[in-house]
Amino acid sequence: MVNIGTLVGLYGGWGLVIFILILIFLCPDKVDKWKALILGFLSWAGPWWRKEQIKAAIQDNINSFRVSTEKEVKGIMPYSVRLKYVRGMERGELLAQKNLVIIRIRDRRDDDKNLVHAMLMFCPSGLLAQSRPYFEKPLSDAIDYTVTRKFLDDLKQYSALAYLYEGVIKPALEAKADLQKFCRIFDRLDEQGLFTKVILRELRDFGARLGSRFPETAHGKEAKEFVKYMDVIATRAPGEECDTHFQGNFISMGFVWVGRSEKIAGAGAVPYIQAVQWKKNMGIRRIYIGARGTFIDSATRVAYLAEKRGIAKMLKPKEYHAVDSEGRRRKCILIEME
Repeated sequence: MVNIGTLVGLYGGWGLVIFILILIFLCPDKVDKWKALILGFLSWAGPWWRKEQIKAAIQDNINSFRVSTEKEVKGIMPYSVRLKYVRGMERGELLAQKNLVIIRIRDRRDDDKNLVHAMLMFCPSGLLAQSRPYFEKPLSDAIDYTVTRKFLDDLKQYSALAYLYEGVIKPALEAKADLQKFCRIFDRLDEQGLFTKVILRELRDFGARLGSRFPETAHGKEAKEFVKYMDVIATRAPGEECDTHFQGNFISMGFVWVGRSEKIAGAGAVPYIQAVQWKKNMGIRRIYIGARGTFIDSATRVAYLAEKRGIAKMLKPKEYHAVDSEGRRRKCILIEME
């Protein structure tokens, strides 16, 4: 990035203008916040100023959320968004060659509706774009509703959240039982910190592995069965036995949960390392080592030793706070092994 002090020193006031123009050219997403603030002061001057202020604010909110989501799991929301006003039908349009999603929206007086509908139109083109053709519609819609809810919750836009539930989701749920089921599953997984970190990550790679194959019923069924498997993980009681892996044709993953005091006291990290090795021998592509509270250090050691022994490569651990199956909010860790 060009140094502003150097430009001002060389060109005076024009140096500041040059810096602003360079910033707009190189970082258009970062300009939206300031543009929205400036236009907000001018919105009294007429409807054009108000419309431009709304557009800049929504663009900034969606792009900021996109950037934070990309930091959590890269590649699930790779495109920026730009808004354009249009009379008539609303639609989202993907301009992949520019890594940009153009969203065409109507001019509404209600900011909540503008925000909700812009995000809902962005999701089908800007979120898991490569995987979308392979999802059944209830699953696809549930992903969009969940991500939009997270977006509005992140902004603390509670009136927009109320509109999302009452004006959009509730009417859709009344006609589609599968949609309601998937929305509830994703809510549970999100509470436990697994929606973005596992669901969206695996569905991202699901689409990448399918490449350009023609969508078939089996593809949608595999994605749906994976989500149902993850719900078993989310709802199991402490100590309850269940399958710790899902192995389909295109989704292949498993968990190693570190959380039994007697096992760690008796054999240390060995049983968990053996579990990682066993999953590798089965052909599981990705393994998540997870733990809560006092077991976090033990999980980190298991991952370190598994990598040191050449069993799997440890990616960056993710620490976060989430609600467990008993409703307690606790510190957690999820370590991805490949």
